[in-house]
Amino acid sequence: MAKNKKNKIIATSTKLFAVQGFDNTTTLQIAKESGVTEPLLYYHFKGKEEIFTDIINRIFTEYTNLIAALPLDTANEFEKVSNLFKLHIAIAENRPHDGRLIMANCPSKLKNDRHICQEIIYKQQEMVTSYLKDCLNKGNASGEFDAHPVDDLVIVILCLINGILRKKLLGKKESSSYEFTAIEFCRRALVPSK
Repeated sequence: MAKNKKNKIIATSTKLFAVQGFDNTTTLQIAKESGVTEPLLYYHFKGKEEIFTDIINRIFTEYTNLIAALPLDTANEFEKVSNLFKLHIAIAENRPHDGRLIMANCPSKLKNDRHICQEIIYKQQEMVTSYLKDCLNKGNASGEFDAHPVDDLVIVILCLINGILRKKLLGKKESSSYEFTAIEFCRRALVPSK
């Protein structure tokens, strides 16, 4: 029962932080919308910052597991790049509160070297950068790609993924398939024409 209450507090807090921001959300509001008392909220968490840290850690753990689950045995390296795009598109579509929470709340906290947002965002960038570098280097070595300079292309691809995430999370629902146009754009940029 206590675990259900704690999970309800986490789910409610995630939604509130995503929709109205960390600073505009109170522990009283979280408690009321979670269907618990404020003392019970403080039984599970020391305060709002601890709830936020818990949420960020959960999101990153789930994200890490999703990246680790991407297939490594693909027909070619571009399929891995495409899978990375598709994973981020799926996250934006299926977990919009997680993405909005990070986009709305973490940028202002990045100036604090000890804040969880800085630690998590750097780890995420490191993980995805490493994944993409590996794909591009293997693709270059096999002749599948003509992707040079690798480090610069990785940054461009990351910017494209981040832009798509922002558009999907903050924009209106559209019938456009711009995200798949981005994948095709990457194919044309990476795979040499024959």
